[in-house]
Amino acid sequence: MNKKQIINQFTRAVITEEERKNKVTTQQITSTLITTALNLAFVNESCKSTGQVSKSQVIYRKLNGKSKEEIKECFRLNTIRFIKFLKILSRNRKFIISFDTTKEAFYGDFSKAEDKVYLHPGEEAKESKYYYEYLTSAITSNNTEKYILDGIIVPRGYYVEDYVYEMTKFIIEHLPTEVALFDRGFGTWGVIYRLKKLKVYFLIFWKKQGDWYQSDFDDMEDGEVKRIHKKGVYKRYKTNNKVVCNFVLIKQLEYENKKYDWIFATNLNLKCAEDYVKRYKKRWAIETIYRVTDKIRTYTTSTKSVIRYFLFMFTCLVYNIWRFFQMFLGYTFTLSNFKVNMIILMAKCRMVYPIHYDDFEIIASKLL
Repeated sequence: MNKKQIINQFTRAVITEEERKNKVTTQQITSTLITTALNLAFVNESCKSTGQVSKSQVIYRKLNGKSKEEIKECFRLNTIRFIKFLKILSRNRKFIISFDTTKEAFYGDFSKAEDKVYLHPGEEAKESKYYYEYLTSAITSNNTEKYILDGIIVPRGYYVEDYVYEMTKFIIEHLPTEVALFDRGFGTWGVIYRLKKLKVYFLIFWKKQGDWYQSDFDDMEDGEVKRIHKKGVYKRYKTNNKVVCNFVLIKQLEYENKKYDWIFATNLNLKCAEDYVKRYKKRWAIETIYRVTDKIRTYTTSTKSVIRYFLFMFTCLVYNIWRFFQMFLGYTFTLSNFKVNMIILMAKCRMVYPIHYDDFEIIASKLL
């Protein structure tokens, strides 16, 4: 598979080609969207500058009739390709995966928005009273292998355990998994119940709610770890599902020159308190991933959830491509290097040809 095929296969799978003269090809759409991501621009701005697509509506019309499920499956096909290659390089060792959510501010008029069920109330950014939310999973094993494996746009009032179950099931079918890591936002009996059904190892940073743990902490020394069994109930579909889980309590363990109390829900049995915290710290890599994807985001004013979802997953794909090449080129191949190289590559492959380039070249030749 050559470079052009790698960056074009996702849009080719999702976008519907039309039989018409002078049609816009998936390659033109791909190059426009990559340009948008690399420049943190709105899709319509890149349409005007690349000379590939006349306006964003041309791209969005190609998504007519497409469902979020189809977009998800297309991204997963790319994930499976990455995983196959990764397993060969890693000699089938096990990987740590992490889950988290990221938000995208909405600045428009809520009353005029489509798909209002996907707009969550909250001030994610200045002058924004609503936001879109995406749940993603990623490999966070070490410094070089941080791939986004899956993602979905979630509606208001969603059951997080359903998405976690479905994502985890997909991942463990294709990737040897050591443990799944979660922050406090996933600390529910429903998530534990569904993860235990999959028989996967998990480590969830638990919220300090109530006082059920306080007497145990009072009897512990700083740095001490205590394992307890706790029973809970997962209520769903008028059924009370009893759940039992081990909880690990760690008192005042020092981290970055400060001491913290830690509570984890887990089915891991590690040797000491430091091992639990060290393992959980791997989850923080997914937050680093979000900081990077914020630098290659494609923007739009559309309020259609399927368009928002497609553009978010396209951003994830561009991020994965950078990480893919970094495996071969090393850490010196930074995100900035990637952006420059991608623009040059697309120009060489005639995937972009800025509409002002000919006149720009004439003027530049006179000045240089």
